[in-house]
Amino acid sequence: MDVFEEKKQSFIEHCKIPYLKVAGIIPEVVEKGHVRFVMPVQDLHMNHVNIVYAGSFFVVAEAAGATLIFSAYAPERSYTPIIANVTIDYHKPATSDLVVDMSISEEEAAEKIAKINERGKGRYPLDVPVCDKEGNLCATAHITYYLYAK
Repeated sequence: MDVFEEKKQSFIEHCKIPYLKVAGIIPEVVEKGHVRFVMPVQDLHMNHVNIVYAGSFFVVAEAAGATLIFSAYAPERSYTPIIANVTIDYHKPATSDLVVDMSISEEEAAEKIAKINERGKGRYPLDVPVCDKEGNLCATAHITYYLYAK
């Protein structure tokens, strides 16, 4: 089993953050520089007006973004991500499953990590698009992770 398949299975079976499992998030794809996460919308994720709760957008965006960082640099390097800042622009209400499908090129990944590697830690901004299952952009999470090199 390769490192990406191991990460995917570990997320599903032994997630270090119990709420991610409770939320039902499924990492469908974890490969070099590419992730696709799906969060099946259930009652847990609906708010008082029967649209997906704002916090559910945050949870799937944060998990997918952190996993994209892992996928961009593994197996050669490893980083511990901590959330430094998040803002979310909501574009369209969602009533169906949420999907985050994003990639990062090797060139962009190298550029973003260079200063962090110099210092052993640093800020890593990432824009995470969150769509509904029909592909409509519902929100964009602007997340700044603080990374520590392992």
